[in-house]
Amino acid sequence: MTIYKYSLAAKIFYRYGNIPLSILLLIYLGASIIGMLAHWYFIFFVAINTAIVIWLNKYYLKTYKQFPFTITADNEKLICSDFFFSSKTVEIKMENVDKINGGIFNGYPTRPVYIHDNIQNVTIGFYPSAGKFNELLLTIVKNINEDLYQQLIDKMKKLRAGK
Repeated sequence: MTIYKYSLAAKIFYRYGNIPLSILLLIYLGASIIGMLAHWYFIFFVAINTAIVIWLNKYYLKTYKQFPFTITADNEKLICSDFFFSSKTVEIKMENVDKINGGIFNGYPTRPVYIHDNIQNVTIGFYPSAGKFNELLLTIVKNINEDLYQQLIDKMKKLRAGK
């Protein structure tokens, strides 16, 4: 069994990165609200800031629920733990993986990869660009069922041909 973990810097960024950004955006939102009292067109800045704050925190809440910060893997299963705000542990058998999307499989190598287990109806995500998670992705792809493997290969071929 191999253990994959995020570095301390990545762990801090993915867990707490929204806090300073939200504070700065809320300060700017407050300034925009005050400016709106003097000039009506500041309502656009209020709307844009509000949308950004909501989107940012919605993204981080999704990260808190779906991204384990420790994954233990072998050829048969993944054991995911160290979720934020939770002490749960999720075990995903390689044979139960029915969908892998995002990241490199959608043409964006720095975006997260999501793995779905059809038996438990659970989705986990991780950033392959953070640490040795590319090795984890390779282990997963080597051990999934043949149909899903072929779908991923076809998807990658289409992406490569499109560029």
